Amino acid sequence: MQQYWNHPLGCQPSAWRQVYGASKSLLHRVFPATCLLCLDPGQPPALDLCRGCEGDFPQNVPACMHCAMPVSTRGDTCGSCSRRRRVFDAACAPYRYEFPLDVLIQRFKYGGQIAIGRILGTLLARRLAERGRPCVDAIVPVPLHPAREAKRGYNQAREIAMFAGELIGIPLEDRIARRQRATVEQTALPAAARRRNLRGAFEIRASSVPLRVAIVDDVLTTGATAEALALALRRAGCRHIEVWTVARAAGQRAARPAIASGSCSG
Repeated sequence: MQQYWNHPLGCQPSAWRQVYGASKSLLHRVFPATCLLCLDPGQPPALDLCRGCEGDFPQNVPACMHCAMPVSTRGDTCGSCSRRRRVFDAACAPYRYEFPLDVLIQRFKYGGQIAIGRILGTLLARRLAERGRPCVDAIVPVPLHPAREAKRGYNQAREIAMFAGELIGIPLEDRIARRQRATVEQTALPAAARRRNLRGAFEIRASSVPLRVAIVDDVLTTGATAEALALALRRAGCRHIEVWTVARAAGQRAARPAIASGSCSG
């Protein structure tokens, strides 16, 4: 039995929420949380990650406040952001894209293990909460092109955003933007090619957008995807844009594994 599924929409009646909550509680008692990395007991009531493995994830501190690139001293700006201003205002990526977190993300993104979305969304929400209440009105997950989403079966950014938003109490707006052009897989491209690849890739479908939003994705690599979406949101009227990802890839690409097996952006 699949352990997790999408939570009900906020507009659904409270009676359904009560049934849904009771069902989750019963399911968690029957199938207790188990760490997907080491198979030790997970964190109750429903996080399939033990505290030991969570503690092994490499923290991304200190980091550039503009793009979350690792830097040597807290408060520093990285070389790239010193040379040019980003389209978005700030970025938060609490972890570095290194072992063992990279394994978990690859299993989630390429191995079809959608339940990992709860883990990543929960970790992102916890680290954001430690910084204080986020000053955004809505969360916008990076959209996949419909063909790629149909092939994968889900949008990994939306899964992370859904759980993070639920925990920190910020609404998910996943219909504001769409990917109107199928682009080449970003992991195979250097930074300049990524920017060219994403030019005009996103369209804002809403007649009006929230003034303050957070773009959510799994990994921040060059920032090309986030900047392309942020530019579309700016043009639609958004005034403050943050980028939230679980991990930051520094000096490397968030590469797709050679074998995306079940056991095991940029």
